[in-house]
Amino acid sequence: MKKKIEKFWSGSVSFIATETFKDVNTAVQASVPSTAAKIVMDANTITYDFNRIKEVSTDGDNTLRTPGEQNPGGREREKKAEHKNK
Repeated sequence: MKKKIEKFWSGSVSFIATETFKDVNTAVQASVPSTAAKIVMDANTITYDFNRIKEVSTDGDNTLRTPGEQNPGGREREKKAEHKNK
């Protein structure tokens, strides 16, 4: 099975969002920009922080290992002697 490596970064950027509303009340009620807003990012303020690297499979979307035949919690348990306070 061939593997590839994905690298993840997180970061931030300053931006200005502009949106036009039909009246003041509608504008006041909007807590975040909608998809109609025009968003302009300031490329000089972009920052990147390394987050993580992970190995991924190239033969499908499932990157988790396939479970084995046995249920690891399916074995019988021994009954332990009860603890007696004396």
